[in-house]
Amino acid sequence: MTNPDDESTPRPAGPTGAGEPVSPPPASDPTPPPPPPSQGFPAAPPPPPSSPPAAGAAGASTVAPTAPPTTVNIAFWLYIVGAVLSVVSGIITIAVVSGSRADQVRIIEQQGGDLKGLTAQQVADASVTFLVTWSIVTLIFWAIVFVLFAYFMRRGANWARIVLTVLTVLSLLNLLTGFGTGLLQVLATIVAVVLMWLRPSSAYFAAVKAAKGPRV
Repeated sequence: MTNPDDESTPRPAGPTGAGEPVSPPPASDPTPPPPPPSQGFPAAPPPPPSSPPAAGAAGASTVAPTAPPTTVNIAFWLYIVGAVLSVVSGIITIAVVSGSRADQVRIIEQQGGDLKGLTAQQVADASVTFLVTWSIVTLIFWAIVFVLFAYFMRRGANWARIVLTVLTVLSLLNLLTGFGTGLLQVLATIVAVVLMWLRPSSAYFAAVKAAKGPRV
């Protein structure tokens, strides 16, 4: 029979037992662990300071004038008036030449020259046809060129201003015909030329040319 007091008998470990004392569980650390290192990308460096624009870039950014000056606008409308007067002058010339056929026949018969087998009526008809055709061509030419080049001139094309100046000199021939309207046309275009070459107009053409820049 086993003696309960026998020291060789193993005894259960416990708080009241005689065996080795059991160490208490370690207390938890109240300090939380440090967060893991961030896995994102590093912050972008600040942008470098902007450099001032170069001198050439400032010149290239020149803005063209938005509207022509008053002198250019008046010159434009005077050329439109000149085109209208050219049409009126041509119509008057055609009407007068067509109505003078009978007078031309009478003059040809009175002269009695060599008509090379043609009658006076045929010669008069040929003369009237030539004058009417010439009047129509002149009418169309002046009406178109005045309006066309005046349009480009108003937009700041210096070459159109030069062409209009040359055409105005050539239009002095209209003083010989037109029965008064030719004179009005010439006067209107001369005033337009003067306005185109005044200082405000020249400054406008120069500004438009500078805004376009040199061709590369």
